[in-house]
Amino acid sequence: MHFLLPMLLSISPATVWATSTANSVIQSPNPAASREPAWTAHVDPAGQIFPSMIIAMATAKSDQSPPLDPDSEEAKKDAKVQQQTLGDPDGWLYVLIKSPKAGTRVRVAIECPEIMDTSSFKGVLDTEGATYGIAPKVRWKYKDLAKVRQPLPVNIIFKVTLDDNEADEDVKVCTLHTINDCPFLHIERDENADTATIHNLGFLFASYVNEDHPWVDKILKQALESKTVENFVGYQANSEDEVLKQVYAVWNVLQQRGITYSDITKVSTRNDRVPSQHVRFLDESFEMKQANCVDGSVLVASVLRKIGIDTFLMITPNHCYIGFFTDAKREKMAGLETTMMGQAKKETFDRTKNLRALLDDNKTFDEASWESFEAALSVGTKNLEEHSQKMLDGEFRYLQVIIKDAREQGIKAIPYFPPDKKETLPGAPAELTPEQLAERKREDELRRKLHDDLEKLKIPDAVKVPNTK
Repeated sequence: MHFLLPMLLSISPATVWATSTANSVIQSPNPAASREPAWTAHVDPAGQIFPSMIIAMATAKSDQSPPLDPDSEEAKKDAKVQQQTLGDPDGWLYVLIKSPKAGTRVRVAIECPEIMDTSSFKGVLDTEGATYGIAPKVRWKYKDLAKVRQPLPVNIIFKVTLDDNEADEDVKVCTLHTINDCPFLHIERDENADTATIHNLGFLFASYVNEDHPWVDKILKQALESKTVENFVGYQANSEDEVLKQVYAVWNVLQQRGITYSDITKVSTRNDRVPSQHVRFLDESFEMKQANCVDGSVLVASVLRKIGIDTFLMITPNHCYIGFFTDAKREKMAGLETTMMGQAKKETFDRTKNLRALLDDNKTFDEASWESFEAALSVGTKNLEEHSQKMLDGEFRYLQVIIKDAREQGIKAIPYFPPDKKETLPGAPAELTPEQLAERKREDELRRKLHDDLEKLKIPDAVKVPNTK
């Protein structure tokens, strides 16, 4: 079972122009103007701009299919498509243009200062009457894209110049999504045939696995301090038990940190053709102490990747969980249900110590944490067996995303950018200095002492007020 990267989601101009109908061409009602070439501007997928997709696929290898028989009709059609695709064959911003005559010189420019530098392409339309897909290589501002935290509309300006004529312009108002929005499907509807082609984009969740996040080392340091394992060696010990111990050590730290499951997946900008899910980054999950199924999976995968354990995400129609290979040869694998994280909470465990003692519950936190890990491992592995078979049976919404393979095919991790400054709500109190914190602690101690003293007071029974009448 290996991760396969779909060929650019069937949204590159090379694919689109070949399936376009006459309705894709703007026709002028003016007979004189109708002699001028018509063109249309396109932003895929579905007029949406996902920074996560752009960054993740910046170096992706699109052509994963085996070579075609050169004498086949499909190969001949593909060759024609390539001849009439100019610029970036993997571009998502492009124009479709019908050549007015052989040898027409063309220049296409795209502008959107918020997220890109002006990008252009110059070329020649060789064949009269042929429809060309032209996509300039976009000069994205990757750092700015990675910092988008609020969705907003942006204007994508397309300019087309033919020969020595003046440039013609079109503006597409598109939705720029937050960096946390990860598209997981692309639904292409063919209104003429009343059908739809659905592409599984679940592999993009791999971009939220960030083994180089600076907080990963802090997690591993705490795991070593817990003495659950002496060191992290990946598969070097040639022992499945040792691999499981290392995975548990990571699980245990996350439970000590208080990470719990949270079913927050909604995005504020819904699009039925390209549904997406909000995914927290590693540091966000830690700061909020919450993680939905994808958050928890990419969090654990990030740490396991760092210590050399071969991990994958299992994507199902309504769920995501992590899996890992228990040996370097990928002969055995296990699933881990991260939604069960937080069943053993260190803070709650310590707070209820006296109560548990009264109930003769002498279980340690590590024992409770191990029980939750065993349960998560059992549920995850059972589901993995079932879902893997569905994937092998061709159910396209079941996808195994092996992170190592995704990296080799060019799926990048979204980089971590620390906040420039800590944001606070208007009217929120400023952070306390160490002296103020010490004073606050003394006040709390006095308040607790007063509360204890009041609890010890014996309040007399109320007496009836005598009737003075």
